Amino acid sequence: MISCASSKSTELKSNKTISKVFNKSEVKDLQIIFDFFNAQICDSKKMNKDLLNECYEKYCSEIKEQQETEYEFRSKVNFKEQLEMYEKINKSTFNTIWHFQKSLPIRERKDTLKYLGLSYTGKYKDFLHIYGKENKAVLEYSESFNASGDLSLIMMMGLLMNYDYYDISDIRTKLIIAIQYLTLNDQNSRIEKY
Repeated sequence: MISCASSKSTELKSNKTISKVFNKSEVKDLQIIFDFFNAQICDSKKMNKDLLNECYEKYCSEIKEQQETEYEFRSKVNFKEQLEMYEKINKSTFNTIWHFQKSLPIRERKDTLKYLGLSYTGKYKDFLHIYGKENKAVLEYSESFNASGDLSLIMMMGLLMNYDYYDISDIRTKLIIAIQYLTLNDQNSRIEKY
């Protein structure tokens, strides 16, 4: 039964934690983000979106294996479509999750580029804190975020290598996975001057 996702189990508004932290408009936008990510990962695995838990399990295990063998992150999320998805959500919702920073010139790159990070002052931080009270792995994730002020290496690797410790059957964990991998995909794909 864990693999069968009813339509209710994929609706973020049905989760009390999400509805408590985010207003109705933000939850609608989060749903757009969540649905986009779900479609991308299920399509990449050539799986039916009705088997969402299996999509996440296969996607996360593949990303983990990719990291262990190639030391490289490839999200299999279409970045052009991700940019189009951003246009469908309110800027205020975007800003409650993410913000842009400057990526300073390094090595042969001379330009300062836009770099997407997690918003330290947004409601997403509050969501992690509240959910962390119920889930030890998320608590560690939230504490790392509080200490670093952004998506830290500990957060990235912790979720990447130990995704099964997070309870991926929980819609809140799926949302964290979606936000993390969309953030990483943006960081790896965006080449835009600041």
